[in-house]
Amino acid sequence: MKRLLPAYPLWVIDPNFSVWSPCDELNGGDAIFWTGLSRRTYGFVRANDKTYCFLGRRDGACPMRQTDVSVTAFGTQYTFAGEGFTLKVEFVSPLPPDDLDLLSCPVCYTEYEAEFEGEMPEDFSVALALDEEYCYNNEPARVVGGVLPLKGYEAAFMTRMRNLVMSNADDIAAPDWGDVYLAGEESFFITDAALNIYLSTGKAEYVRKERERNYLFAISRARKGYFMTAFDDKVSIFYFGEWLKGYYFRTGKTVISAMDDARAEHERVLAALARFDGQLRADCDAVGEGYYLLACASLRQCVGAHKLVQNAEGELLFLSKECDSNGCIGTADVSYPSIPLFLIYNPKLVNAMMTGIYDFARMPVWTFDFAPHDIGTYPWCMGQAYGVRNADDKYSCNQTMFWDYPRTHTMLYLRPAASEVYDFKYQMPVEECGNMLIMTAAALLAGADTQQAKRNFPLLKQWVKYLEKYGLKPSDQLCTDDFAGHLADNANLAIKALVGLEAFSLICEVLKKGELAARYRKKAEQFAADFKNIVGEGIMPLAYGAEGSYSLKYNLLFDKLFGFGLIGQDVCERETAYYIEKNERYGVPLDTRKDYTKSDWIVWCAALTDDRQKARALYAPLLTYLAESPSRKPFGDWYDAKTGLIEHFFNRTVQGGIFALLLKEKGLKRD
Repeated sequence: MKRLLPAYPLWVIDPNFSVWSPCDELNGGDAIFWTGLSRRTYGFVRANDKTYCFLGRRDGACPMRQTDVSVTAFGTQYTFAGEGFTLKVEFVSPLPPDDLDLLSCPVCYTEYEAEFEGEMPEDFSVALALDEEYCYNNEPARVVGGVLPLKGYEAAFMTRMRNLVMSNADDIAAPDWGDVYLAGEESFFITDAALNIYLSTGKAEYVRKERERNYLFAISRARKGYFMTAFDDKVSIFYFGEWLKGYYFRTGKTVISAMDDARAEHERVLAALARFDGQLRADCDAVGEGYYLLACASLRQCVGAHKLVQNAEGELLFLSKECDSNGCIGTADVSYPSIPLFLIYNPKLVNAMMTGIYDFARMPVWTFDFAPHDIGTYPWCMGQAYGVRNADDKYSCNQTMFWDYPRTHTMLYLRPAASEVYDFKYQMPVEECGNMLIMTAAALLAGADTQQAKRNFPLLKQWVKYLEKYGLKPSDQLCTDDFAGHLADNANLAIKALVGLEAFSLICEVLKKGELAARYRKKAEQFAADFKNIVGEGIMPLAYGAEGSYSLKYNLLFDKLFGFGLIGQDVCERETAYYIEKNERYGVPLDTRKDYTKSDWIVWCAALTDDRQKARALYAPLLTYLAESPSRKPFGDWYDAKTGLIEHFFNRTVQGGIFALLLKEKGLKRD
């Protein structure tokens, strides 16, 4: 049986509840949270006086033989063989980007169907069990729970007794708060003794014993059915003084409402997901062989590593977590690579990614004339966490920069300008100005509302002026690809500045500022001419004057999509042909300095060429990476192109960039 992914998504809700299987066989080991921490999860079948396991491994249950695995946009499907029957199981995470209520409903399904060679055994049942470790990060704590008798089903729940909401703001961490639910025909909050009774007899009984592990347990005796898994985080986001619940709960709904809705709408939801998936498959097949699998590998991860909320002014906030990179929330250069997915299906979510950056940039504490990097540490929007100035005085109290940055205890957004909170050398001025301008223009062209751009036009004008002044020859500064160190005269960063000028011209055009639009179009044309004169003919270097070097010039994508083409399609074709020559087994390295690469940027580069065979030559190694990477984690975007080992960065939203080829096919078209 061919492996498809390094880890398979099971139940993906948000950055605090994301469950995966890192095994080739679903019953080959424990499930994990996206963090890699084990989350013991069991799936059992009882038939003909024998108990089997299809999910996880547990003494007393015979592992079923897995015969197939497949993935679709929102589901992971498995098939198992038992003695005289087969079992099909699908884990469904309803995260369609074009349906915000469904996307934000914190409920997943586990569908199952059994087929028998003869009559269905009288003792047939299917059961799920979730260990108490779902309720805490890595240090055991006292867990309590119970069962709710609801309309036509039961929902068992468990939670940490000392439930300190939003108390954990680390990066690679599961939450130490919130309630976990498991719903089915019958549900129980039990301990090991009751689980062992089921394994040996098939009977579901309420038994609890002291000093035993706790479990949620749900059972169904029908040949075909489903379970629901839900997570109630109580409070989702702290937003500059506001405590916000998830978008689904904005009208007063509860987690019980969510499960009731998910049950009542079960068939409609599955049908809607199937329609989305069917269209996605057709669109991806038109792009090229294997591209559909890449899209499916990225979609749930990308959407689920965001949290959707709404502030008191009614504005949407679609906030990413920088998973396994530093835990920041709403990072501009993490949003930027993800936008192809959302430009296709719901450009208002691109606006919702940027709202926080705009809001923070207007606060007194942000004294720079360029765009911020982030707005805090997930789930706390308390001011940029990156690049805090290290000063041991009575005002700064030895706060340090991002690798030991203030987490939830320092409300940076409240500080006056005189605080001088941030160290310039750890900022990303050209990078983030370009990101915000390009995202704003792209969202407008894709049909997003114009109000955000109108309200923040003074900031946009300020940021484009920064690019005019400093973009052509960027100083020694951080950029989003600073893994191998800083450098001056970064050619790819200069391209981003160029596209930022183009973006501002388009923003002005959409906002009916014709004279300004024409002026910046001319400025962009001159910038492009100057840039091409500096880099000369041939392959563009990593940095000006760095002969024999290269880097992936993914920032050219929006020069192409915006319709300017100031660098030229001939350059795009020459660059992509060269990247193909540099391909390693798992992809083309990011630049000359190291062997590592970035999956999102590879697909952005594949979208630069108009030759489908060349495009596939660039993205095909990603399929090999997914099938062979020794790092059994969610889709990692920064990894070694020779070994397939993840350097850092997994379960990140940037994988929305995998949709760059599909975005190129569909184009940016404002209604």
